[in-house]
Amino acid sequence: MIFENQKYTVQLDDKGAIVSLISGGKQFLKTRLPLLNLQLRSGEKTEILNSDDAKSIDICKADDTITIKYDFDDLVVSASLVFGNRIEANFSFENHTGMYVEWVDFCQYAIPNDLVARGGSGKIVVDVNEGLLLEDISLKEQFYPYKYRPMNYPSEGLYSMFPAVIQSQFLSYYDDAAGIYMAAEDSERSIKGIDIGPLDDAIKMQFRLYPGINADVADYNLPFNLVIDFFKGDWHDAAELYRTWFEANLPENLTAIEENKTLPEWYSDSPLVVTYPVQGIHDTDPSGPNRLFPYNNALPYLEEIGEATGSRIMSVLMHWEGTAPWAPPYVWPPVGGAEMLADFGKELHKRDYILGVYCSGISYTLQSNINDFNMQKEFDENNLSQYMCASPTGELISKTCQAQRKSYDMCISQDFTKNVLLEEARKMASCGLDYIQILDQNHGGTPYFCFSDKHGHPAVPGKWMVDHMTDFLKKLKGIVGEKVLLGCESAAAESYLPYMNLSDNRFNLNGYVGKFIPLYGYIYHKYLQNFSGNSVCSLDIFDIKRSPDSYLLRAAHSFLAGDFMTLVINQDGQIAWAWGERDFSYLPDRKAVLNFIKLATAYKRGVGKKYLTFGSMIKPCKVVSDTVLMYKTNQERYTEYQKVLTTAWESSDGTRAQFMANYCNTAEKVTIDLTNTNGADLIDENGNIIGMLDAAVCQLEIKSNSVQMIKFK
Repeated sequence: MIFENQKYTVQLDDKGAIVSLISGGKQFLKTRLPLLNLQLRSGEKTEILNSDDAKSIDICKADDTITIKYDFDDLVVSASLVFGNRIEANFSFENHTGMYVEWVDFCQYAIPNDLVARGGSGKIVVDVNEGLLLEDISLKEQFYPYKYRPMNYPSEGLYSMFPAVIQSQFLSYYDDAAGIYMAAEDSERSIKGIDIGPLDDAIKMQFRLYPGINADVADYNLPFNLVIDFFKGDWHDAAELYRTWFEANLPENLTAIEENKTLPEWYSDSPLVVTYPVQGIHDTDPSGPNRLFPYNNALPYLEEIGEATGSRIMSVLMHWEGTAPWAPPYVWPPVGGAEMLADFGKELHKRDYILGVYCSGISYTLQSNINDFNMQKEFDENNLSQYMCASPTGELISKTCQAQRKSYDMCISQDFTKNVLLEEARKMASCGLDYIQILDQNHGGTPYFCFSDKHGHPAVPGKWMVDHMTDFLKKLKGIVGEKVLLGCESAAAESYLPYMNLSDNRFNLNGYVGKFIPLYGYIYHKYLQNFSGNSVCSLDIFDIKRSPDSYLLRAAHSFLAGDFMTLVINQDGQIAWAWGERDFSYLPDRKAVLNFIKLATAYKRGVGKKYLTFGSMIKPCKVVSDTVLMYKTNQERYTEYQKVLTTAWESSDGTRAQFMANYCNTAEKVTIDLTNTNGADLIDENGNIIGMLDAAVCQLEIKSNSVQMIKFK
C-alpha cells in the first residue's frame, strides 16, 4: 500500500509495517520494524508480542486512512493511520488475557545511521536535559546513563522517560536534505519512554506508551495521536512544530511570565545564582562545617561578586541539612539551627539578595554514608516499607544516590510520601526561604516506577504517576505559598511546568554524548526560567587545562537560553569549575568570568529584558565564526563548537532581537546573514545604537568574553 502527496510518500506492507518513508528526496526508513510491540505483565511474568506474529491481520483501506486489526486470541489490537498533511496514528485494544498491557511500542520505524560521525550530515534532536543534538549514536551507547535500555524497576534518574529527564514529547532527525519529526500529542502528558536505540546501520526512534490501566479493564483507546511530520531546516524548525502544538494545549494553570502576577518580583530581575556547601567541600565529604559556616561568613564573598557583576545575588545552599546531606526526606533542622538560617536570610534580604536551598527528592534514607544519621529503627517500627516503590515481587531496591546514603524510593501514590515531604516543606518555608529545589534527583520532577499491587494504583507504570505528582505539587505550592518558588534537578518536565518555576538545569551532562542546545528554552522560556545549576560532572566532560574556555561556554549557553547564570564557589570564595571539585590549584579566569556576567546581566536586566526574560525564542539569523575544540577529560576526543553562540527572540510587542556571545578570550570575527530581514541596529548594554547593519551578509567583530545585541528593524 502506497500513500503519496506533495509532502511525503509512505509504503506499508501486508502486515501494516512501514517499509518506505520518503520526503524531500530523502529515504527516512533504513530497517523494517513491526508496526507495534507490546508487553503483557502479571507480577514478574512478562510476555512480549509484536504485530508481525498476530494470529490474523486484517487491513482495511478507505481513502487516506487505513485500519489494521491484529488478533492475538485473547488480545485484539486495532491501529489506525491517517495519511494527510502529516501522518496521524492511534490504537485501541480489547484485552481478555488477565494480564496488564504494560507498554506498547507504536508506529515503529528506524532511520539510517548516517549521522555526522559516520560521514553523513544527519543529526538527532532530543529534549533530554534541556536539549541534546546528537551526531554520534556510539557515544550515547558508551555512556551508561544515556545508553539505550528498557525502563524497569528500580528507577534510574536518567532513564529516557517523559515526563522526567525527557522534558518534551518529541524526537526529530534531520540532515542537509530534509527532516522528520515524531511527537505524542498528549495533552494529559502521561508516562512514555522516548528514546533512540542502535540497530545494524540504523537507529530506532522509539515511543513506548504506558496505558497504566488495570488488567481487568478490557477496552482501551489511546487518548491521543502519535504524529509524524516532515520539514526542511534544523533543530529550531523541529522545535517550532512542537511548540505550535504545546501552545495550543497548555497545561492547566500555566501562565506566561509577563502575565504571571504570582511570581516574586526578583524572578524577572535576572539574579546571579551563587551556590556552595556549608559542610565539607565535596559531594560525599563527611559532615562538618567549612569556612562558609556560620552562614553569614559567606556574605563578604556574595557582596564582592554582586558588586563586580552588577547582579542581584541568589544564594543556593548545599550541605545545609542538620540531618545529613542528600539524605531525604528529613532535612530539618538546618545545621546551626533554624534561627541561624533565618538570620542569614534576613541579612541577604537587607541587601536585596535571595535565599534558596538544595534538597534531595522522594527517597527514604535508612543510613547516611556521610555521617551517623540513621532512621532504620523508625522505618522498621512503623512498617514504612509498605510505602516504598516495590518491584513486581515486592522487593525494595534503590539506585538513587547510594554513594551518599542507603535508601529506598518512596511511592508518590502514598499519603505518607506526600505528607512527610509537605511537612518538611512547611518547616523550610517558615524560615524565610525564597526558593527550594525540592526534587533533587527526581529529574524533571518525575516520581519512580512502582509495581506494588498493594498501593491502590495499577501494578504497572502509567498516568497515575503523573496524577499523583501533580496532586502533590499543587499541595506543596499551597504549603509554601506563592512567593516561595520550587524546582527540581534538570528543568521541570512539561507536566509539572505550572508548579516548578525555577529548576537546576543539567544541560552540561549532554556534553558527554553530544552538543547541548537551548531546545527547552525555545519551547518553554515564555513561561518559566531556570538556572544553570551546580554544573556537577563538568570536570568529567571538559578537560579544563586543554579547554579553559569551557567555563564561559557554559555561562554563555545559559545566558543565551534566557536562564539565570550560576557560579559555584569554594569555602574561600573562589570561583570553582563545578560542584564536585577537590583540587582548587587551577581555577577559571575570575576577571573574565565576572566581566562576562556583568555585561550579560546588564543586557538581561535592561535593554534585553523584554526578549531574554519575557520573550519567545525564534530561529536566529545564521552566524558563522571560527570554531574551538572542547576536549573530553583524559581523552583525545573532542567536540567542536563555534566560538560565538547566538539565539534570537521575539517580544510580546512583536519586535525582534538577536544576541551573540563570544565566550573565548580573543576577539572573534563573525558573519551574520541578514538578507531576509530589513537590517538591524547594533545595541550596547545601555540601549544605545552603536552601529547599523544592512540587509545583507555582514561582518562583525565581537570582543573577547563579551555579548553583542542586534535589534531588527
